[in-house]
Amino acid sequence: MKFIFELAHPKHYYQFRATMHRLESEGHKILVVARDKDVLLKILEEENRAYAIYGQHGKRMLRKFTALPELFITYYKIVKKFGPDVIVSKASPYAAIISKFYQVKTAITPDSEVVTLTNKFVAPHSDVVITPKTFKVDFGQKHRFINGFFEDCYLHPSIFTPNAAVLDTLQLKPGQPYFILRFIGWTANHDVNNFGFSAEEKEKLVARLEPHGQVFISSEAALPENLEKYRIKIPASQMHSALHFAKIYVGDSQTMATESALLGTPSVRYNSFVGPNDMSNFIILENQYGILKNCASFADVENHIDGLLANPGSKQTWLKKRQSYYEQVGDVNEQIVNELVCQSLSTNYAN
Repeated sequence: MKFIFELAHPKHYYQFRATMHRLESEGHKILVVARDKDVLLKILEEENRAYAIYGQHGKRMLRKFTALPELFITYYKIVKKFGPDVIVSKASPYAAIISKFYQVKTAITPDSEVVTLTNKFVAPHSDVVITPKTFKVDFGQKHRFINGFFEDCYLHPSIFTPNAAVLDTLQLKPGQPYFILRFIGWTANHDVNNFGFSAEEKEKLVARLEPHGQVFISSEAALPENLEKYRIKIPASQMHSALHFAKIYVGDSQTMATESALLGTPSVRYNSFVGPNDMSNFIILENQYGILKNCASFADVENHIDGLLANPGSKQTWLKKRQSYYEQVGDVNEQIVNELVCQSLSTNYAN
């Protein structure tokens, strides 16, 4: 079979990387089509993964709209030339539309129940929807479930081995405590009317952590001038190793909060999504596995950080929780490959 994997975010590559390798090892043909977003293209180049660009990420809504015709034309030409059986994506509206013109099957892997575009348009026009078992929206007969979360695709201990060389890059000694903060840009469609840390809160956060270790910041947006010196400067491919060895992670990112928790690092997440209607994966990671803290206020962030700093054994506790978690969820990549191939997606999941 021939598969296109559409990537619009660095996380998408990591999620699908092992799945693509397994499919290729079984003789299937793979083509990556990528959006020029954040550090995605740099990661693909660092890992020697060939790709075709189908469009750029526009930060302003007007640019997102005006770029659509060119994006669809470019995408369609790529699909027509490669001739895939299946397009696999996170939850691509572009693939959903193009599939109606080219008659190609689509598989999506959403993990956020709050994205209206996915729920109302992309999922109904996809042939199979693969989600964690904890997903709260039901997509009917086309819906397939996996144990664990999609971050397990690239963070499972059988897949990911942290590289201590990142400590040299960060100019740190083994065991030297440090913290990673992540602030997103809030420019995605599903981020409209939502928010994370304010500039003042970012400054307070650094001041609270710095007496206890080195602070590094990953930020999509510009930082307050006095915080720019904390911006982390490492290759994108080393970020997961950096997260693994960190003492604490704090941020308003959805992805990196989950990644840190699954890497054995105490993870503190704060943004306006937190609350009774929060996404199921974050609720499960906190309530069932105890490896992530969701905070609805900055005061809650401060209190939780203080508790972690006061407990010298918190890092070892999280590493043990990580081991227990992976003993329970199994191999997510194998589950996804089975859905894409072993159950013959190309013939069995027509709308």
